[in-house]
This record gives sequence, C-alpha cells and structure tokens, in this order.
Amino acid sequence: MGPAAARVAFLTLLVGTSLVDAAQSAASARRPVGPGDVYSLRVVAALEVAPDGRSLVYVVQTASRQSDGYTNALFRMPSGGGQARALTPQGADDWSPRFSPDGKRLAILSDEGKGTQIVVARSDGKRRKAVTRVAEGVLAFDWSPDGRQLVFVRNDPRKPGPPDDDPWVITRTLIQRDGEGFLTERRSHLWVVSAGGGEPRQITSGPYDDTDPRWSPDGRWIAFVSNRTADPDTNDNTDVFVVRPDGSALTCLAANPGPDDTPRWSHGGDRIALIGGRRANDYHQTRPLMVASLAGGPLLDLSADLDTWLSPDALLADDETRQGGVWSPDDRTLYATFERRGATYLAALPSAGGTVREILGGPRHVETVRLAPSGDRFFLTLSDATHLPEIHTVRADGSGLVRLSQLNDAFLNQVKLSVPEKIVARNGAGDEVESWLYPPVDLDPSRKHPLILYVHYGPQDSYDGDYFDAGLENQVFPGAGYAVLRVNYRGSFAYGETFSRAIWGDWHSREHEDLMASLDEALRRRSWLDPERLGIGGWSYGGIMTLWTLGHTDRFKVGVPERFSLDYPSIFGQDQWFVQYLEELGSPFEEEEKYRRLSPGTYIPSIKTPLYIIANEKDGNCPLAQAMQLYQRLRHLGVKTELVVYPGENHTMHHPTHLVDRLERLLRWFGAHLSPP
Repeated sequence: MGPAAARVAFLTLLVGTSLVDAAQSAASARRPVGPGDVYSLRVVAALEVAPDGRSLVYVVQTASRQSDGYTNALFRMPSGGGQARALTPQGADDWSPRFSPDGKRLAILSDEGKGTQIVVARSDGKRRKAVTRVAEGVLAFDWSPDGRQLVFVRNDPRKPGPPDDDPWVITRTLIQRDGEGFLTERRSHLWVVSAGGGEPRQITSGPYDDTDPRWSPDGRWIAFVSNRTADPDTNDNTDVFVVRPDGSALTCLAANPGPDDTPRWSHGGDRIALIGGRRANDYHQTRPLMVASLAGGPLLDLSADLDTWLSPDALLADDETRQGGVWSPDDRTLYATFERRGATYLAALPSAGGTVREILGGPRHVETVRLAPSGDRFFLTLSDATHLPEIHTVRADGSGLVRLSQLNDAFLNQVKLSVPEKIVARNGAGDEVESWLYPPVDLDPSRKHPLILYVHYGPQDSYDGDYFDAGLENQVFPGAGYAVLRVNYRGSFAYGETFSRAIWGDWHSREHEDLMASLDEALRRRSWLDPERLGIGGWSYGGIMTLWTLGHTDRFKVGVPERFSLDYPSIFGQDQWFVQYLEELGSPFEEEEKYRRLSPGTYIPSIKTPLYIIANEKDGNCPLAQAMQLYQRLRHLGVKTELVVYPGENHTMHHPTHLVDRLERLLRWFGAHLSPP
C-alpha cells in the first residue's frame, strides 16, 4: 500500500467513508485553468505599513468586465491579520497609497474620470479630497516630513489651443516611446502642493524628465532622478539629484556613468540608498545597491560581491514606485531583494559595508518588502509557481513566517494546477541552463503528450522560474492537455553577469542553442513528451526567438510569434531601442551586414512551419509594421499564416477582453496542429 492509499485508509477508519469520499470528490471536481480566469486573479499591487505598525493598507488589482480594464481598490487590515475593510468608494480607482508621517491620513493616486490626481483622505478612507487638478495627471508623489505638503511629478502643461488638430513636430532624437506615443519637448518635472490643496508651484525645469521624488526626513531636501546629459535620448545615464523644496541649490549626489535611480533616504537624513549603474547603455550589467553621503564622497557599493541583480519589485516595477533598499530604524542595515536562479530572496546588507546575510529565500519570489516601524518584522508578498502573491509577515531574522491574506484561495480551490519540475541542461559553453517543465494537469504517463516551448521576453531578466505566471500561459496550456517548457536562456538575469552578457552584440544564436538544449533534455527525461508534436511561441523577445528558431529548424509543427521585431535595418528609428542597437551592433550604415545577419527576417525563406502572428496597434516597443512585413512575406512564400492585430493596445496588453481572446486563439492554433489528447 502506497503512502496516498495509506492516508485514505487511515482517514476512513478515523472519520468514516462519507467524509473521505466527499474530500476525494471535491478534489476531482476541480477544473483546469482557462482563458476566462483572467478575471479570477487578485493581484496585490501595493503594500504600506501604518507609522504605528498596527495596520496595513494594500491595493488589489482585478480585471473588470464592465470597464474592459483593470480596477484598483484600497483595503486596510490589522497588521496581525484579520478582516480587511475596503477604503475605495464605488466608482473610484485608487493606487499608490502613502501614509502621512503621523499616520492620520492617506495620500493616494486616484482616477475618478478626471485624470490621475492626488487624493488625501483620513486613514479610514473617509473625507476624501483631491488636492491636485492637473490636466496631464500626476505620475508620482511623496509627503513632506511634517505632513503639510506633497511633492509630485507631472508633465509640462499643454500650450493653449486644440491639441487634437495640431501636427506632431518632432525635434528630439527619440521619436516615440511605448505607452506615450510621439515625443515632444514637454517633459516631467517636480511640483509642490499643500496637503490641503491649492495652487502648486514648480521646482524643477529644463529639457529633462524628473522622476521618483523623495523628501528628506528633516524636510530640507528632495531627492529625485533625472538624466541631465546634453541629449538624454541617447543614453540611460540617469543620476540622483537633491534640490531644496523651493527649487534652489540643485546638486548631483550620485553620478555613476550608467543609470542611478530609486533614491531612499536614511532615517538620519545623512545618506541615500540607490540602485547604481557602473556603465552607460549596458543592459546586461548587474546593478548594485549603493549608498551616497549627503556630505559627498565616493559611492559605497554594498552588493558588488553578489554577482546578481537587485530584484525590481515585480509588482511595482516602474521607475516611480520601484522598491529599492529599505533602511533599518537605526540606519545600520539595508534590506533588499535579489534575484537567484529563477527565484528571489531577501537579504540584509550592512550600510557601512560588510558581509551580506540572507533572511528569507527558497524556491519562490519575495516581493513588495516593507519593514515595521519597530524594525522587528517585515511585511511582504510571497509567490511561487502554484500560488499567486499573498501578504505575509516574518520576523526580522526570517523566522515565524505567517500568511495574512487569502485573496486567491477561492480561485485556487476551484482549479487544478500544473506543478512544474526544474530541468537543468548544459549548453555548448558548459553553462547550466535551467528550465521549468509544466506537465498536463491530467497527465497520463503511458501516453504521449504535445509540448509547447514558450519563450520568455527580455532577453534580460529571468521571467521563468518559481513564480506564478499571471499571464496564465503556464496553466492554461497544461489545462488543455499540453506540457509547457519555460527556459532561462543566456541573456537572462539571476545567473551572473557573464551569463547575461554572453549575447552582447551577437544576438539569438546562443539563446537558440540554450532553448534546443533544454528541449532535448526535457524530451530525454520524460518519455511521455511527444517529440513529433512540438509547438513554439512567445511575445516580445520571445516572439523574436520564435522566428529565429523556426528559421533554423523544422522540428516544430506550429509557431505563434507575438509583438516582435523582425528586420533590424528597417526597425532602426521605428522602435525605441536605437541606443541599444548602436551600443551593441554599431552604426546601421557601417554594420549593415551584421544587422541583416542578426535579423530574424533574413531567414524567412527557410520557414516552412505554419505561423500565426499577433501584434498590437500602438506598440512602440515592437511596432505593428514589423508584423505586417512578416505576414506579407509569408503570404508571398505560400506559408500558412494569419495576422491578428489588437486595436488600441501598446506593447503590454491592458484590455482583459483582448487577453482572453488571445489565450483562446493560442489554444485554437496550437490545437489545430498538435491535436492534444
């Protein structure tokens, strides 16, 4: 008798057959994850701790059928756990909450149909008042330490006149950016407004974008991030500046050659923690946690010996709300999360330099870390491959981990999930290449099952690993009878800088080798995988690698590239990545042969695999024209193809109806050629 049967027998003796049968029936009644479960996910999109440490405020993001978008609602719960209470009124959309220094008020970003504004409310959510009325909307903000003012980021006001009828006049080096469209000389700057409302005043200006403002604890300075080189469009050299609240005494505090961002003040106000960049325009470099002194002097690198990346807060990963370092109450320690082989871990770093100590790790993602004011415990979100992020608390030494939220329990109790296994292959250079194999949820080892190689975007970052894929590909495909393989190929973060830089200036061939090595290893290990029924797909760089792979092998029965670049000579100037092209490939005039050799479009004549193409109308990252070129060329060559264009979407889709439709199409296209059991 096996362990499972023994447990059933024991339970039968203990509680009787009726309860055992009910438990088994409930387990078997679970259904596979489907495309419509886009509406089932509850994502923690922000987390804050009250200054007295007694309560938490967090934001839950959900897909809305009514608005065909995403709604953000604010909740408050005791810091020890318990019933949460909604703070967001009907019809409002709230995010980025910040407690006032005394904890009596909350400032939030809110959209009630009048653009994004700062709203200040009592800490119980009542007596809300918009303190800004900015036509262009507010991008980010921070409280003054006395709670009387707020510093915020907004775009320059529009000039009078009918903007819809005016032509776009482009004078900048960068033409457009995904999500923003065509770029003009209107920039983002810092403004200060009373916490009670009133007329704001501008404190920074110039042909630069200023972001991520942070008020010093003594109220004398505001730190922020800006690229103030001669032409910011041509490099990523942002620096950390400080300025007086009246706009005077502008000073550069941290000026590495590469990107410096995410300034976070020490409690004493004498130092700033930041994420630094040692080289300009190097998308593969590790970016360490550094400390700058307000008195000046060299920057102190706290994480140089780790050979890994500070993990951007996966839920709050834009420049305005990235987590960065968290100071201990006595300023002797900084806490930060780092990436490691498909997972992230929380570590303590002495702020004066010294040995880094791991606090919480394992095969999971540690995210959205907040420290209790007392310094004795953390509040954070944790996720793994079969659990969406939930709020947890843990002692400062990493012990006593307790889950506080159950946002997704109802959903997870309804569905059958595929539990991945990690597979390690070796490439020709001798590197270990990690992948995660998701089996079909109703796996029958005696039968052969089709496999989809689904390639992550980037190529930087490690998007495959021990986390729950909110895009649902890792679960929807196994729910429909497919196995899924996700590979962290060379170029991915979390495996050291050498592994990431291996593709510098010579894209696609090494990534392709790693994908094929991982695929072969999976087929070797699991006899239930069918080598004759293989599909491949992915979006962004995953779409690029889908095209490259199909141009170099015919082992796949179907491919679905999404939102990709095809032809590097023609895309130069069309997308937003010309700086990377110049840095890694050189001038398109002088290196035309290299551009064509590395372009997936060069190998289209070798593609015989049916291709189904997905593109977004307003994609500034991988423009629609690239998909149009591929579609026409495939039609000319007689290759079976279809082009689907989602209207109004940027590079990342924001309409749930489109996300559901996309997953349904993927299932239909893969099913037509792989015939799952």
